[in-house]
Amino acid sequence: MAALVTGSMFLAACGGSDADADASKDVGDTTEESSASTDDAETTTTAGETTTTEAETATTAETTTTVAEAPTFSGPADGVIYTDGSSLYSLLTGPGWVDASDVFPDGVQGWFTGNETAAFSENINIVTNSVPSGTPLDLAIDASVEQLGATFDNFTLIESGVVPGTNHPELGFLEYTADQAGVTIRFMQTFGLWNDTLVVFTASTDAEGGEAAIDALLPYGLTIAPPVGS
Repeated sequence: MAALVTGSMFLAACGGSDADADASKDVGDTTEESSASTDDAETTTTAGETTTTEAETATTAETTTTVAEAPTFSGPADGVIYTDGSSLYSLLTGPGWVDASDVFPDGVQGWFTGNETAAFSENINIVTNSVPSGTPLDLAIDASVEQLGATFDNFTLIESGVVPGTNHPELGFLEYTADQAGVTIRFMQTFGLWNDTLVVFTASTDAEGGEAAIDALLPYGLTIAPPVGS
């Protein structure tokens, strides 16, 4: 298996519920007492006192709990939301991707996708760098192409441009091939810029038959966005 490849990028190190109200009412008894004494001479009637107890009403205020809606995150239906530990970005990872951060350089989040050839194990990595949010994506693309050409042997640009992301309005996009450790590798990069942070998604696969592999990985690369809930 060839050595892990992290793509080079512009200024980047690597490629409710409602409670029912209860009400209780206590009503006192109303009683009339009557007594009468009668003799042959006269009849005296004494009206008994009537006592009324006002009803006491206890009202329990309604308590409403609002459950926040789960944030929506577009992308492949089989994707799983991943948010990095520093809350710099979120993305959807693919089924079967295995966390491989322990074999990447410090500060690089990576996964093996499970697709392998005799020469190369397909992988994904994400790097971040501090870059002013106002930096035009076109400038980042041009600088990246220049840097990549100076870094890799046999660098060949296939396609580049600004594309719509699924969770962020615009992302930079690069696809290219290059040689490393005697292996020709096909790369695909998407990158976004927000909160003064450049986030770079790099997919690396064996160049032989790599076009189909890149097409399968691109939908996940297009999901990078500011962290869910931000």
